[in-house]
Amino acid sequence: MQKESVKDLVAKQEKNTAEKKKLALTITTPRGVKFEEEADMIIMRCIDGDLGVLPGHAPLSTVLGDGTLRILNNNVEKKLAVFGGVAEINNRSVKIFSTIAQLPEEIDLERAERDRQEAEEALSERQDFASIRRVQVMLRRSYVRIEVNLHMQDEGYFDEQDDED
Repeated sequence: MQKESVKDLVAKQEKNTAEKKKLALTITTPRGVKFEEEADMIIMRCIDGDLGVLPGHAPLSTVLGDGTLRILNNNVEKKLAVFGGVAEINNRSVKIFSTIAQLPEEIDLERAERDRQEAEEALSERQDFASIRRVQVMLRRSYVRIEVNLHMQDEGYFDEQDDED
């Protein structure tokens, strides 16, 4: 038996790494696993800004803010609404634990629009700081829900499934 050279071992490892250039994304809520998918890139809203994650990312834990989770896979982008939580990231996976994570089809667009209008009207009234902050959170969440829902409609998320039925 011939021993493999270091050069051959490195080439084999690079080939294996190239074949596994996907992230395993798992989103868990108090009701259990909400979403699982492989992705080329994941962009999430953290409390101090957006964070993009590619395969091979250094291990990291971060606190999530209210925002749109963008999942890029094979040049297709999907969006989910995620409201708070934490993310655990390593070189091959992203695990998100959130109280609220909504798929586009779970969002009631009319309700989100109503919430947005109510929040905008409430901001025009004189209120104490805590009330203003609550209304700002409500407004941000309605914007996120509207963006995610409208993206689903623009991208035709379910065109493929409808063709199969």
